[in-house]
Amino acid sequence: MSGPSLVLFNPAGLPLPAGWAVPVCTLSRDLTALSPDLVIAADAASGKRTGHPWLGWLRDDPDRLRHDRRRLDCILSHDGFIVENEAQARFLTDTLSATGRPAPILTVADLASGPLATLLPDIRAAAGFTLTGSAARVDYIVRIGGRDIRFVRRCLDSLAAQTSGGIGVILVRYAPVPGLEAEMERQRPHFHRLDLIDIASLPLGPTTRSACLWAGLQALHADLFGMLDDDDALHPNHVASLSPLALSGAIAISGSVQVWDDAAGPFPPADPSFEHRAFHALPPPDRSAFLAWNLAIHSSAFLAPADLLPALGPDPALDFAEDSYLLRRLARVAPFASSWRVTTDFHWRQGGTDNTAARPDGRAEAMARIADRERLDPVIMALRAAAGKDLPLAPAWGQPADRPDLPRLSGPSDFHALPTGRPLYVYGRGRGGRIVLGELSKHAHLPVMALLDSHSTGTALGLPLLRPADLSADHLRDGVFIIASEHVSAMTATLRAMGAVHIHDATPHIRLYTALPG
Repeated sequence: MSGPSLVLFNPAGLPLPAGWAVPVCTLSRDLTALSPDLVIAADAASGKRTGHPWLGWLRDDPDRLRHDRRRLDCILSHDGFIVENEAQARFLTDTLSATGRPAPILTVADLASGPLATLLPDIRAAAGFTLTGSAARVDYIVRIGGRDIRFVRRCLDSLAAQTSGGIGVILVRYAPVPGLEAEMERQRPHFHRLDLIDIASLPLGPTTRSACLWAGLQALHADLFGMLDDDDALHPNHVASLSPLALSGAIAISGSVQVWDDAAGPFPPADPSFEHRAFHALPPPDRSAFLAWNLAIHSSAFLAPADLLPALGPDPALDFAEDSYLLRRLARVAPFASSWRVTTDFHWRQGGTDNTAARPDGRAEAMARIADRERLDPVIMALRAAAGKDLPLAPAWGQPADRPDLPRLSGPSDFHALPTGRPLYVYGRGRGGRIVLGELSKHAHLPVMALLDSHSTGTALGLPLLRPADLSADHLRDGVFIIASEHVSAMTATLRAMGAVHIHDATPHIRLYTALPG
């Protein structure tokens, strides 16, 4: 094929039409290095993963998607679709009819070079990847301090790349950032403003996170505003896809991709086989579910009208979940409007060394204080009462309501209290397994015998990889099993069928890293 720069994302090695001669990637890091004009996902159910236009190949029967909301969200994360039959096309058309979102629906025959080259400009324009010029001025608040300048550069580069233009940036510095001044000079031509506010530290320690955010809010001079952590990044079409919704008076929200960075810096983990990007969430515009803590919206995934600022009130002096509190204050007075697009990345560093959400104590305190502030609020009480019950629980690590009743591992003390002197196995070799192994590495009395997988054997994450059926009867009877996957029900059934007794659910600990509210 010739013409536009295309890449096929096919990690599962699915069969493709004969005669294709496009680059094929099985990892998103390789895809990103090619900077394609268009990504074709061989299976739309894997979800969009990078800031390029994506066409997802729909391979599911519509009836399955009518009963699996999580899988449907993965498919809808794409910017356009490839269908195999009329039933799939009709299902997508009907499903998207209520969103107002244009989404090209192509057939397999359209994958030839000629039709794709003709359709590509329309696909990119519909998804917001074409330069449009500014319809409004948008200010972003970025809290900085203590991180390597390369994180800040990635953040600012993503703001400078917005196809909408009209972007301003308010940097709020609470701690030194070596190289910041030079980076600001490099970035300044790309923004209508690039201002720096210094927040003095208190005598006994650094100022709160909410103090930084509220200082930035007081400096806004734009039609719309958002916030962006200094280690996160926006896709180029983020502001373009949210601005029309926010200009209508709503809190515009988007979906997000979760990205794992190496512990050493803002780049993929050193393990060349590790897929470090995953579709995270595509939130519906449901204020009731959000205020009932049943809906996750990442801090970078919103854009709001500046005329809502008076509703925020004074700085709440929070050192955790200040973004959640901000969104909850906005949601009291304005509805959500979803772009139904995935347009932002949120990053986590392996090991959790600078991930605030890894502090269970801080999280619990902030949640309690937010609950105290909202307990007698009649607006929030009324909205919560209408919370929908048909949404999946927290994205990426949600479980069905009938999940098994297992001992739950929530924090370090739960892991530390696990019995010693017994074989210890972690069931799950993906992100969950990596998170659990990271916690277990802090407890020297809990060596892991092996990882478990339902189908594969070999090695993974430096440990033997076994199937439950490979274990001896005494290990099944006496061993300790930690489930580190969203498939808790199925894995529990497998272990119990083999005779396992001591099974623990690590989902609460994993969710500290994967399903933050707000």
